[in-house]
Amino acid sequence: MQPNLHDLLDKEDKETSLTFGKGLSVILAFEGHNRVLSIPEIAAKVGLNRAVTRRLVRTLEQLGFVSADRGRYELTPRVLRLAQGFMQTRSIPQLIQPLLRNASHEIGESVSFAMLDDDEAIYVAHAFVPSRFSLNMVTVGSRVPLAPTAIGRAMLAFLDKPKRDEILDRIDFTPYTPHTLTDRKALTDLLNFIRISGFCYAEAEYVEGVNSLAVPVFNSKSQVLGAVSIIFPQGQYGESDINGRLSTLLGRCAADIGAAL
Repeated sequence: MQPNLHDLLDKEDKETSLTFGKGLSVILAFEGHNRVLSIPEIAAKVGLNRAVTRRLVRTLEQLGFVSADRGRYELTPRVLRLAQGFMQTRSIPQLIQPLLRNASHEIGESVSFAMLDDDEAIYVAHAFVPSRFSLNMVTVGSRVPLAPTAIGRAMLAFLDKPKRDEILDRIDFTPYTPHTLTDRKALTDLLNFIRISGFCYAEAEYVEGVNSLAVPVFNSKSQVLGAVSIIFPQGQYGESDINGRLSTLLGRCAADIGAAL
């Protein structure tokens, strides 16, 4: 779970707005299965008293970002405007989406592009292949942890050591499946191997019976921007496919996205 944004602000910095941070925290309270919330539920999630929460929610309602129905609130489509600038300035619809579609046709699987957001990976683009395996959690805007996922590890491995260690210090190593790697040293060794191999393969560590393959995306300065990945049922591909055709095609897609960004 992401920390409340207002808790991350420096309270001594006179150039920041705590109220604005609290308002953004309220918007982020509507995550995952929390589509419809009451004022008390929102207040509990963001750690604010009910009076402050009510004012923030009513402000968002008047601005059209939330709607109300018998004391319960949900986000409206207007909230998508907050992401519009990010998507357009990075040419996600115009350049990145076609690259993902081309890769998905070559590979024969749905291909996703995610970027780093603190200690999570957030999906920003996805090319869906009908009739192929997919998960509801892999949609634009959805988030996954870094440690147990191939797409997360592909980014984590190529961060500079201080940043990577800082994230590892905060990671909860609670297992998601019986196969989840929960030892920090073992994960660190794996991340070092990923830096050598250039891709990450994870077997049923985040979702039981689901494997994933991911390749990092770099900018012109060789800094990691994100990663592209595919997911598929455990046992669908052998080692030769993973180390050969699949990682090669996914790597080509990653290079094309890096050049476009």
